[in-house]
This record gives sequence, C-alpha cells and structure tokens, in this order.
Amino acid sequence: MAEIVRPAFSFAVLPVLFSALVVAGCAPSDPPRDQVDQVSPSAHDQTERPQATAAAAPTERIPEATDLEGAWLLEDLGGRGVIDMVQTTIEFDGNGGVFGSGGCNRYTGSYTLEDGRLTFGPLAGTKKMCPGAVMDQEDRFHRALGAVERIALEGPFLLIFVEATDQPLRFTRMSGEVED
Repeated sequence: MAEIVRPAFSFAVLPVLFSALVVAGCAPSDPPRDQVDQVSPSAHDQTERPQATAAAAPTERIPEATDLEGAWLLEDLGGRGVIDMVQTTIEFDGNGGVFGSGGCNRYTGSYTLEDGRLTFGPLAGTKKMCPGAVMDQEDRFHRALGAVERIALEGPFLLIFVEATDQPLRFTRMSGEVED
C-alpha cells in the first residue's frame, strides 16, 4: 500500500496569513516628530529635541447681525458631534427672522442679537416623526437654542455657547439653498 505524504505547508493557513498581512498594512505608522509629545531628555540622552508648539487658537469675535445672515449647517452639538447625513440648519434672514431644519422637522421664529447675546422668540415647527436618534438630536438642538448664553465667530465657524455645556454648537456657512 502506498504511503500518503502530507506537505509540510497547508494551504488552509493562507487566509490567516493574508488577513495578518492586511492588518499589518493597515496599522498606523509612527506619527511625525512634530506631533509627538516631547519629554525632557534623560541623563543618558543629551540630544536636544524640538519642543512641540501649540498652534495659536483663532480669535473669536462678536458678530454683527449682518454676519449672521444666511444659512448655517450644524457640525457639532456641544461636543457630541452630529449624525451623518442629517442636516440640522439655522438661517437668519437679517430682519429678525430665523428658520431652518432640526434634522427632521422644519422650524421658524424670531431672534434678537445685542452685544453678542442671541435670544430666540417662540419657535414653531412641523411635527414629523423620524428615527429615535434623529429625534434625540433635534430635541437637544432645540433645547440648546432656548439656553443660549452668547455667540461668536471664529474663523469660518459660528459658535453658539449654551448654558451648562463645555463646548459650543459649531456651525459652518452653507452655500446655496438649504435642503429638507
């Protein structure tokens, strides 16, 4: 009877090896030296290392009413981000009117701006139902509009600071029409 000779290498391990190579190829490389936290040199390491420098923060400025005119897209809701593909917007018409989308429902109302203090009058809106996460985001957005402390412009961003939050609502100006 003939003896069965098995190869020393089994083709069954190829998928495992391929997966390991893919994972290794996706691993992040070392960050650039200027992005690594620097520590003081030890007694054994006498080489001088460059110190990481913090970029200067853009300066905030108090906007005029004309600075607000137009549509703005919410990018961050008090440090919690926003749901992708859900457009939460606010548009100031320059005559004390405000309208937009909470992400699910449209709203309209009035606003006043004095010395960087933005206040909203009563807001009216539609009452559609959307998925729970969208409704939660919309609710947090409308509650924030009712608790505005101050606003500022910082570079391309409109910042709305809200009571009892560490980070502001951050908007960028939209070009073109606001989509529903």
